[in-house]
Amino acid sequence: MHTPTPAQLLQVWERGGEPSAAARGLLLLGCSCDDEAPVDALAAMPLGRRDARLLELRERLFGAAIDAVATCPQCATTVEATFRCDDLRLPDADAAASTLEHAAHGIRVQFRLPDSRDLLALESCGDAGAARALLLERCVLAAQHGGESLEPRGLPHELQAQIAQAMAQADPQADLQLALRCPDCGHEWQPLFDVARFLWQELHAWALHMLREVDTLAASYHWAEADILALSPRRRQAYLELCAP
Repeated sequence: MHTPTPAQLLQVWERGGEPSAAARGLLLLGCSCDDEAPVDALAAMPLGRRDARLLELRERLFGAAIDAVATCPQCATTVEATFRCDDLRLPDADAAASTLEHAAHGIRVQFRLPDSRDLLALESCGDAGAARALLLERCVLAAQHGGESLEPRGLPHELQAQIAQAMAQADPQADLQLALRCPDCGHEWQPLFDVARFLWQELHAWALHMLREVDTLAASYHWAEADILALSPRRRQAYLELCAP
């Protein structure tokens, strides 16, 4: 993994103006790869491994400390949480295996872990139930009972829930939950922490700030954007202070 330059990050931000959260995650992942990794290969990466790489990218770009804000579902109070990237790093578990198995009720199921291709496909679903059914259909590779093949949608609901749980256990990095407590009402809850979405929000704020700096320096010194972006942060800040009124 390498750290993208400011110019590369702005290109990623510009390309991510319209795409979905899943597509933005792939853009972020692609800009940090050491080689020209095919998009299909990045999209086929299990979500936990994708998020682990995005977490490393986040630390390289913005540091190890993370400040997050959530809204208490009980009283709507704004709750602030501070933690570090290392607090979110989990072992791979079975994420390296291309095919996993689960057996119950005499049914043996082979499945794979969800990836970015699945997230992109789920965007067309109208509700959570349809999304769960489509994800099961895409990730279950084979299901057999007494030598007879079964369709994923025809599996018992209890078995479907077990498969979903097995996926989460095999790839815990893809299902990060924060333990929060409201300081006002004392309510405790565990919101999902979406690394890709959070990093994109930070990139968006950074890009707007960077463009303001480029605008200021270009107006003062008549420099090209590429030359301004090539400056180190310290030198860029020094020039900003010099041209400040």
